[in-house]
Amino acid sequence: MEKYHVLEMIGEGSFGRVYKGRRKYSAQVVALKFIPKLGRSEKELRNLQREIEIMRGLRHPNIVHMLDSFETDKEVVVVTDYAEGELFQILEDDGKLPEDQVQAIAAQLVSALYYLHSHRILHRDMKPQNILLAKGGGIKLCDFGFARAMSTNTMVLTSIKGTPLYMSPELVEERPYDHTADLWSVGCILYELAVGTPPFYATSIFQLVSLILKDPVRWPSTISPCFKNFLQGLLTKDPRQRLSWPDLLYHPFIAGHVTIITESAGPDLGTPFTSRLPP
Repeated sequence: MEKYHVLEMIGEGSFGRVYKGRRKYSAQVVALKFIPKLGRSEKELRNLQREIEIMRGLRHPNIVHMLDSFETDKEVVVVTDYAEGELFQILEDDGKLPEDQVQAIAAQLVSALYYLHSHRILHRDMKPQNILLAKGGGIKLCDFGFARAMSTNTMVLTSIKGTPLYMSPELVEERPYDHTADLWSVGCILYELAVGTPPFYATSIFQLVSLILKDPVRWPSTISPCFKNFLQGLLTKDPRQRLSWPDLLYHPFIAGHVTIITESAGPDLGTPFTSRLPP
C-alpha cells in the first residue's frame, strides 16, 4: 500500500471489500477493491486475472476506469475511479425515475455495451448494483466479474452467470446465448427504473424462471409509446428477434444521444458482435 491511503469502507460483496482511498501526495480519490486470495481456487484466481486484463484495456466514459492493480501476500487489489454511488441506491430511496432521466441513462448504458460488444466482451451480470453514479449525473458500468472476452470460435456460451431478476429466457433455460442476453438485461433495468419494479418478479427462483419464460410484460399507462416500443424490442423472449446492433442505436428513444467510441481496446479479438456503422 505504498501508493495509497485507505479511507472508509464503501462496499462489501462475495468478492471482498471496497474502500474509498486517496493516492498519496495527491488529491486523487479512488476506489480500492480488496479481494482475498485465501479460500479461492486456482480457477477463481485465473478468472480474477482475466477480469483485471479485460478492465485494463477499457477506455470509455461510461465504464469504470481501472487505474492500477497489484498483489499483496493475502490479497489482490484493484484500483478504479471513485464513483459517488449506485443506481440501486436511487431505486431504494426514490422508487422510480422520470422518463427523461431513464432516457439519459439508457443512452449511456447502450453506449457502454456497444463499446464492450464491439470488442467481443459480454458483461453477463448487468444489474442496477453494477451501475455506478459519477459526478454530474453520468453513469459508469462496473464489475466485470463474469465478463468474458470471446474468441471468434466461441460465439455462444452455455454457463449460467448473473442475477436471475435480469436474466434472459435463454440464460435461465441454460440454452446457448450471445451478446443479446446483455441487451435483455438492459431492458429489465430500464423498465425497473421507470416503473419501480422489475418486469418479472417472484420470491421463488422456480416461479421467477416460469414468469421470464412464459409471462408477457405488463405495461403501465405512464410509459410513453416510444419508450414502450424500445423496451418491447429489448424484452423480446426470442433472442433472434430481440432489438440488437446496429438497429438499437437508431431507435428514436435514444437516437442521437449515444456516444460511439471506436478506438481499439487491447489486442484484436476478431469480428465484433456489433455491425460496422455506415460512414
